Amino acid sequence: MRAALLMIVLAAGLLGSAPASADRRGGLRLDTPFLAPGRDNRESEPRGGLTPNEAARQAQNQNGGGRVLSVEPSGNGYRVKLLRDGEVRVVYVQ
Repeated sequence: MRAALLMIVLAAGLLGSAPASADRRGGLRLDTPFLAPGRDNRESEPRGGLTPNEAARQAQNQNGGGRVLSVEPSGNGYRVKLLRDGEVRVVYVQ
């Protein structure tokens, strides 16, 4: 009985975990919002002339790629967290 219930729970978890926003490099697509949960991504104007997506793309270009974990406003630009080669890197983009 427990084994059958465990199989059902595992199957439901696997079916519901499709990476809809992942691209073929293993990172997030650049057309998805990167702001942390609870942040308002509808800013009146971009910070430092960049949108969050542009800041994420620029951080990836500066570091040879990587998966974008978050983009948060910081000063006149953005603080971008990247995961590359098992290491989390924090990049400031203005």
